[in-house]
Amino acid sequence: MRRRTSKELETLLLASAREAVAIARGELKPARIVTRSLTARDVDVSPPPSYNAKRVQDVRDQMRVSQTVFASVLNVSPSLVRAWEQGVRTPSGPATRLLQVLERRPEKTLRVFERPKRQPITK
Repeated sequence: MRRRTSKELETLLLASAREAVAIARGELKPARIVTRSLTARDVDVSPPPSYNAKRVQDVRDQMRVSQTVFASVLNVSPSLVRAWEQGVRTPSGPATRLLQVLERRPEKTLRVFERPKRQPITK
């Protein structure tokens, strides 16, 4: 097999870069997509942070939602959200992980849980 010249390599590299840009723009489909599952060897998952009353309220304020809506997003009761925000109870388990996600990306996460409001029927 012969070695490629610098000019040939340059041409191949530029063509490859143009193809990558076209794929990123959605103009071309990738030739193949390789996916692989992550295992414990691949990632080190840190434990979720702890949430005190102020931090829970800050997350809710960031999202600009009422306690009732916040409770619906977290799939907990509004009285539990009140207890968290008053410092009577502290979030634990899956709730702390979900609070962490909400804290990092409040707008995007809320869109996942929204459902369109019903449109009024017009005649």
